[in-house]
Amino acid sequence: MRHLALTGAGLARIAAFQVREDLKAGRLSAVLEERNPGDTVVFHAVFLEPTKHLPARIRAFLDYFAEVGMG
Repeated sequence: MRHLALTGAGLARIAAFQVREDLKAGRLSAVLEERNPGDTVVFHAVFLEPTKHLPARIRAFLDYFAEVGMG
């Protein structure tokens, strides 16, 4: 999406962290900011096995998002 936006293909909804430098450098311009819901996205973690067997990296990921209010 970022590449397409940079080549002028059209509008794109892209996370701010992905285009922050492009916006600063003037390669991209923010539009429709009044319609921007922000950089929040709902996601769900689906477990196929009991959570006590989660790898530490997955547990850390889920704990982080639960802490910042996304869990």
